[in-house]
Order: sequence, then C-alpha cells, then structure tokens
Amino acid sequence: MKKKVFSVMATFALATCIAAGSAEAATEQYTVKTGDSLWKIASLHNLTVDELKKMNNLTSDSIKASQKLIVKKPLIQNENQNTATIKDIHKGLTVAKETSSTSFLQSTEAKDKPLLPTLSKAAQEIQIASVEVALPLLDTPYAWAGVTPEGFDCSGFIYYVFTNAGLQLPRMDTISMFTNSHAVDEPVPGDLVFFENTYREGISHAGIYIGDGKFIHAGTKKVEISTIDSVYWKDKFVGFTRFTQLQTVK
Repeated sequence: MKKKVFSVMATFALATCIAAGSAEAATEQYTVKTGDSLWKIASLHNLTVDELKKMNNLTSDSIKASQKLIVKKPLIQNENQNTATIKDIHKGLTVAKETSSTSFLQSTEAKDKPLLPTLSKAAQEIQIASVEVALPLLDTPYAWAGVTPEGFDCSGFIYYVFTNAGLQLPRMDTISMFTNSHAVDEPVPGDLVFFENTYREGISHAGIYIGDGKFIHAGTKKVEISTIDSVYWKDKFVGFTRFTQLQTVK
C-alpha cells in the first residue's frame, strides 16, 4: 500500500541571545584552527553552515587555518511563536524550526502505536547536522561498500554522514540499519527512509530524509537528491525510521 509522504518541520533549538556591549562584540570573529570544519564552527556559534557561509561570502566549504570568520549570529525575532521559517538549506529545500524544547514531532496516528520518546537536544542537533553533512557530498560517485568521500554505497553514505554528525554507529548494511531503527509516521530531516525490491527482494535501499518529500542518498551512480513520490520510488517506499541510538544521546 502506498504511503502518504508528509512535508514536515525540522526541529531546531533556539540559542539564547547574549547582548553585546561593544562594537567589537557586534562583529565577533573566529580564527580557524587546524582540523576545523564549517559545520564545527557553525555549531559552536549556534549557526547553520548556510548562515556562516552567507555571513562570510563563502562560495565553497573550503577553509584554512588562521582564516578569520564572522560568527555573530543574527538576532532571533518572535521567540514566543511556536514555529519560525528559516532560510533554504540547499537548492530551495525549506525547513522550519520549532521553538518548543519539549516537543519533538511524534506519531499519534494510531492509539495502539507507542509514541517515540522525546529526543534530547543533543540528539536533535545530530539529526540537523546529518543533513548539513550530507548536502555537500552531492555528486560523490557510487562505490560498492564505500564509506568515504571517495565513493559511497547507500549504507556507507548513511554511516559516514551520521558518524560525522556525532552519532556513534557500527558499520551496518541496509537491513541492519532498518532493524536498528524505529518507525516514525511524521518524519523530520535527519530521519531515514527505506525502500524495497530495488536490486533485490526485501529491504534493499535507504537514504536520509531532508524534508519536503525529498531524500539524499547514494544512488546507482552518485550521491543525489530524489523525491519519494516519484514514479520509480513511490511503489518501493517502505517507510520512515529513526536510529534507535539517538534515543540514548544525552
């Protein structure tokens, strides 16, 4: 039976705004250190990678040691509102942020289905980070059993993304990832999406949901973004899941 694909909101934790008392604070800068990445610097200053790049007019993800980056976060407006729309993450994919620190989208569709436990802020940040780690990997070539930016298969891509986003995972194949995750009826970016009967019978392919009915995955030729409701994927769609390991992140 075909399942309806929900367009949902990503849960973002709002950072506390600290008033700056000097002109220097208003243009706070960060000096890049060896081993830094845009995601690491953005997370440290409660920014998204996209915000950090726009603030510094960066056109690529490349940075170098001793480079100075502006990291002053724009003021957040209407903090008491339940949700606030934020800018596109990539290629017009819009997500929204939810200001409640206690409500993470849960399934309430059937009374006999247990609700997923609310994820910690750290676990939510890992899911957000997974999308930000995944998007720059677009067009990475496909490689059977690949787990590096030199090449990925579908499970290797998910393993690389989540371990670099901060989740400790063993290397698993697609079926093991399916059995080590819990079904969700209302997915958010950073959840998994599974398909069956692609190159073999049963669970055979997986990707990372990025919102708006789309997912990023290692396809047959390269890492790409696809639509779940497309002609090829909709009949093979199994459902959304969330890594069980996220529930233990504090």
